[in-house]
Amino acid sequence: MIEMKYFGSYEAVTPGELIADEGRGGDGTYTEGNKIFSKYLGTVGYNGDVATVSPIRSIYIPQEGDEVIGKITEVSNKYWVVDIGVPYYTRLDARDLNMRVNPGELDSVIERDDLIYARIFRVSPGRMADLSMRGSRYSKLPTRTISSVEPVKLPRLIGKEGATINAIKTTTKCNILIGQNGIVWIDGDEKNRVAALSVIKLIDESYYDPNLKEKVDKLLDYVRTKI
Repeated sequence: MIEMKYFGSYEAVTPGELIADEGRGGDGTYTEGNKIFSKYLGTVGYNGDVATVSPIRSIYIPQEGDEVIGKITEVSNKYWVVDIGVPYYTRLDARDLNMRVNPGELDSVIERDDLIYARIFRVSPGRMADLSMRGSRYSKLPTRTISSVEPVKLPRLIGKEGATINAIKTTTKCNILIGQNGIVWIDGDEKNRVAALSVIKLIDESYYDPNLKEKVDKLLDYVRTKI
């Protein structure tokens, strides 16, 4: 049995967190000396002297209050149908904008294939979601570079108290919005958008790497010399 545990069974851990000071590392872990660390954002499990981490699956489930980025797929007389990357029906009603829009004239404000930044204000028992764009935070987004990051990896992209994403914004001089559904919108000069995208892709592909911060810092240092 492992005596020196830092988490209980089924508790959530993030990549790089110390799980135990003894025992053996199983699936989802790596070891340094006698210490066992988590590879993933996931939940801890113990089986005798073996510690494991099961990654939290990265399928986005709509939640009330989430801020998301979506694409308009259909325009009706009174509402827009929005793709936020889930298999559930999602819509934005004309009444949930900051402006008045007459029935039948919705495409004069937001058209098919437009991107929007909005808040989920209601989720039905069947996971159908209603969006709102009331408030100064929310708007139609200009066509720019977008990327997708598995929602489970967003904490690594954002960083502690926003440190990582703020460093990316500052270095690349880009405006970046992150939807909790894993869609990332990047606005800036073309070469700056490409630079920001390269850092985001690194985090997406290597979020489990315990040396990710050093790799991101190195890439940002390189980016500073190129833009």
